[in-house]
Amino acid sequence: MKPKRTRTPLPGLPDPVEVSTSDRAVLTGAYQAGLILAWKRDAERGFRLTFAGRPDEYVEAAKLTSYLGRLKGSA
Repeated sequence: MKPKRTRTPLPGLPDPVEVSTSDRAVLTGAYQAGLILAWKRDAERGFRLTFAGRPDEYVEAAKLTSYLGRLKGSA
């Protein structure tokens, strides 16, 4: 008889990173105003913001509101 082969367990997915309600509101407003095309929360770097015709930028979570405020002022 052949020995029974055991399967190695697959590594689990990392826990999703929570986005605070205030950050979500600021990001939604920036999206609706056309300042950003998309955003994603990155556990290590903060937020990845996608712009039209520009490379993505990473912004620390603590500096998100001021960064988006500067974008709104320059637009």
